[in-house]
Amino acid sequence: MADNSLLRKEYSKAVGRKFLFISVCASLTVLAFGLTLTVGFFDIGIAETFSVLLDHMTGNISDAQVDYIMWEIRLPEAIMAVSVGAALSAGGAVMQTMLRNPLADPYTMGISAGASLGASISIILGFSIIPGLAGGVSTIMNAFVLALVPIFIILAISRKMAVTPTKMILSGIAVMFVFSAFTSLLMVTASSQSLADVYAWRVGTLSRSGWEAIPLVTAITAAGILALMSQYRKYNVLTAGEKCATALGVDPKRIMLTGMVIVAIMTATAVSFTGTIGFIGLVGPHIARVFVGSESKYLIPASSAFGALFLLCADTVAKVSGDLGLPVGVICALVGCPIFVLILIKMKKNVWR
Repeated sequence: MADNSLLRKEYSKAVGRKFLFISVCASLTVLAFGLTLTVGFFDIGIAETFSVLLDHMTGNISDAQVDYIMWEIRLPEAIMAVSVGAALSAGGAVMQTMLRNPLADPYTMGISAGASLGASISIILGFSIIPGLAGGVSTIMNAFVLALVPIFIILAISRKMAVTPTKMILSGIAVMFVFSAFTSLLMVTASSQSLADVYAWRVGTLSRSGWEAIPLVTAITAAGILALMSQYRKYNVLTAGEKCATALGVDPKRIMLTGMVIVAIMTATAVSFTGTIGFIGLVGPHIARVFVGSESKYLIPASSAFGALFLLCADTVAKVSGDLGLPVGVICALVGCPIFVLILIKMKKNVWR
């Protein structure tokens, strides 16, 4: 009985540490959200920031310029950072678990390459896949539609043969190279202005975030994470291998394809508005796994919370870097790569199991 009591206490402590990490990340995200609203080339103090927000909600706008900067630029950008960071990091956690591969992320399926090709077709050729659209709307829709093409290819392949994690990864890589080749071909023929626009989109930026995109991205991110959380027990079973999962009554093929579709929709929605922001879907789950382990029940929300915090901090740094600021994707890569290498060096052998 004493041993059982000791085990329960140790288990409770372990669970408490996991919830503590999630709570700390969530709390820091709230603080970072408030901080990023004050940061930029136009200085706005913390007290003034909350005053402007309150004045706007009450309709008592005293400074139209400050109100515009806060409500039309900084606030949508901050909300988008939280949504996109959470979506990419949660998607990366699920992809790594399902494919049992520490190098997997939401872009493994070729989503980023498809989105880049769609955006390039709109920016360089001025062609919209959906007739009647033009400008930024055309770019967003082209990116979204072509971002989903790789997952449909993988679904088609799965109907013809048995799908394994290795085949999924190789299929995604093949699609990625094909789409990247077409994108490079378009860029060779592009004008200097179009080439600059495509480059800025491919690097990833939150500066184009607007209120019209916030409800869609936020809703799909929230729904996607809840859908992934509802399957966490099955994802845990998949880590034991396909044969073991089948013996326990879980259909590995169905679970993997369903999970990939959910991740693909979340990721495609995010990158359609922000471009391909890298490293969050790769680094976020690894850092969360160090603190909460590999159980999906805790890993998915922990990855979401850390991803939101990471992208918010990166965007804050990006806004004050250089004369005109830097795309947030550059900061994510510069910060994420060393962190990832450090994790690989310091990580215990049993952390990823």
